[in-house]
Amino acid sequence: MEIVLAIFGSEGDVRPNLALGRALRNRGHLVRVLSSPDSRNLAAAAGLTFQPVGSDVRALMAAKARDYIDRPVRAAGPMTRALKTDLRKQFQELPGLIGRPDMVIGSGLMLAAPSVAEAIGRPYRHTLFTPVALRSSAHGPAVFPFQRGAPLLNRLLWGLADTGLNASLRGLLNRGRRRLGLAPVTSVYAHLAARALLAVDPELAPLPADAAPSCPQTGYWHLASESGLPPRLERFLDRGPAPVYIGFGSMGDPHARRTARAVARAVRWAGVRAVVQAGWAGLQVRENEKVLAVSGRLPHDRLFPRMAAVVHHGGAGTVSTAARAGVPQVLAPHLLDQYYWGRQVHRLGLGPRPLARRNLAPRALAAALREVVDDPGYRHRAAALAVPLGARDGVAEAVRLLPALAAA
Repeated sequence: MEIVLAIFGSEGDVRPNLALGRALRNRGHLVRVLSSPDSRNLAAAAGLTFQPVGSDVRALMAAKARDYIDRPVRAAGPMTRALKTDLRKQFQELPGLIGRPDMVIGSGLMLAAPSVAEAIGRPYRHTLFTPVALRSSAHGPAVFPFQRGAPLLNRLLWGLADTGLNASLRGLLNRGRRRLGLAPVTSVYAHLAARALLAVDPELAPLPADAAPSCPQTGYWHLASESGLPPRLERFLDRGPAPVYIGFGSMGDPHARRTARAVARAVRWAGVRAVVQAGWAGLQVRENEKVLAVSGRLPHDRLFPRMAAVVHHGGAGTVSTAARAGVPQVLAPHLLDQYYWGRQVHRLGLGPRPLARRNLAPRALAAALREVVDDPGYRHRAAALAVPLGARDGVAEAVRLLPALAAA
């Protein structure tokens, strides 16, 4: 089979799809990756054919960081405008790139992909890495920071989100579909969610009880690292007790210096050792005998098992990797499904209550670090959950399901 992976999102969207692509290629399938230009190196490292489409996600996150962090609810406006710009690019570029594959698998915000697949008469699935993207009375839509509403409130919020999504994107989506010779859609959400595939471990985030029966669930798609830890990091780990990891991944930060100062103070007040990853925000902390600053990518699957705890933004990939490593977590959600993950990590007893990301308070972070390191219950619960997660191969489950999904 020839399979196209069409992805628009951060590394948290790209990396698990590359894990699937690599497994499919190893089974003899022809795999092409269509993704944002800044994903080229990741695809090359996975040995997969790559074609750029749409905007550079890293630049977009940096440009919109102030909206996402300082105004998380009002960020829906800037986020929608950015989506509309890229949706136009997707409809312009995807039809000429996608060809005639046997199947198209979309992910993230590649919103034109289901329409293009429909136009060429090919089966389509859209991969989700969090159940909060599925309409359910158990949770509100991901755009709302609060995720603890009663079922009635959650249904009302989904209705509100539907109205907003239709008002902002339906006209543009239907113009693109009209150019492809397709009928208009009445609900943007129903159109995008109709062929969902949930790739997350059920022990960590189960499929909602009222989810559509047509949505299968596999375990998370982990992309195994092929490189070890940098030598200077290895030396730091060997010099003392297990440190905490602090990093916010693909999230931008308009106040990176302030955040770096808050992190440094919290580490000092908590009396712990720390590995601080710069990430896309470019956090720069002063190194000393207890703090190591690192830039560039790190193999989290190799690093996290050696940590006392992991402090992060709450991306699905980081949550899943830390959970599989059996280490406690402290979350500071920035946007979207990260609020769900903050609640879920706390509910499962894997970490304390999530921290407020805006104006990250050093005393609050220090207190969370001390709590998660000093209370052995967090590590015991994390270690227990890691057993079933480590025994599951989510990629193999997805590969096994693929023929049936393609035929459905």
